[in-house]
Amino acid sequence: MNRKKTLKTTGAMLLASVLAWAVGVGVGNIVIKAWDYEDSWVVRLEAVRLSPVQGESDEGWLLQSFDLLVTFLSGESAGDSGSITVEQLEESHLKLSSGRSYILMADRFPDGFVQYSVTDRFRLPWVISFLLFSVLSVCIIAGWTGARAVMGLGISLLVLVKGFVPAVLAGYPPVPCAMVALAVLSAVTIFLVVRRPHCRPVVFLGTMGGAVAAYTMGASANWLWQLTGLGSDGATLFASTFPGYDMRGIFLASVMVGSIGAVLDVAISVTSAMAELADYDPSIPKPRLWKAGTSVGREILGSMINTLILAYFGTSLVMTMMMVNSEPSFAFLFNDPIVSQELVQSLAGTIGLLLTVPMTTLAGLWLMKIKTTDDL
Repeated sequence: MNRKKTLKTTGAMLLASVLAWAVGVGVGNIVIKAWDYEDSWVVRLEAVRLSPVQGESDEGWLLQSFDLLVTFLSGESAGDSGSITVEQLEESHLKLSSGRSYILMADRFPDGFVQYSVTDRFRLPWVISFLLFSVLSVCIIAGWTGARAVMGLGISLLVLVKGFVPAVLAGYPPVPCAMVALAVLSAVTIFLVVRRPHCRPVVFLGTMGGAVAAYTMGASANWLWQLTGLGSDGATLFASTFPGYDMRGIFLASVMVGSIGAVLDVAISVTSAMAELADYDPSIPKPRLWKAGTSVGREILGSMINTLILAYFGTSLVMTMMMVNSEPSFAFLFNDPIVSQELVQSLAGTIGLLLTVPMTTLAGLWLMKIKTTDDL
């Protein structure tokens, strides 16, 4: 039976990979046909030859020239082939390979000279393929539970992108907007994932309690440390391009959004364990149920805190390497605004996780029904 199930799963995964590839190619072809950006084309490189001619940019960067044989895939010249010469920085990490598709752009100068450059890989088909394959894999391996999780993730992203972000851009306070968005996406996720109806309020209260705890920790550190919210290149660019926004509030909102996934996971795990114990022994004393909930929470916290902090570390790995390479002093390192902002995110998320356990357990003792035959 297990062998038959394994073969069935393997076949489904192979079919999913073929389907994902086909959809990716199809979407890529649709985008290429609709490509109408001025002086920009999608091309396939047929041959690449490094030219001996080298130059230097106005900023002093060394330039390399490549003689390319390309086939145009978009625009009025689609299907035509031709030879062009492009320049790119010597230290550019974009390797030009024959048989792959790239984005070609032309810079036109007043004297009629045209300078071509390859700006990036046209990777959209593979991005679509990988995304679709990942979604199908979750659904195949985890079944309806995985499908519900994917639906919850999709709705959560929709709430953030179509609700929270436009509200902040419209001038509404970031923190209240984040609270509303997190409440909505948490409620949707809980409804889809938690199948015991009477357990859903428990998970929701524990999750929102953890989010509020993360905000409280982040706001306290933000006030005492006098952070500006400009501890990243993206935040600095946004503030200089669109002045007038509350960057501190946006930073605190990002702290809550960044921790909500781990907080929700802990709340669901603690509630599930308490519900199973209540099913097994409907007469279990509340002190025993409290001890069980907090014990399970402590077991989960170690890995979840690692997951949260290492996720933040991974996003700032390049900056960390630069700082380590410069060998800063201890005082300078921990006083740096970039490091301080990363610390606030990590510490606030950690406190949010820690307080999620007792808050969820208290909510479970208060709201959870003892006798139930449903499944979580």
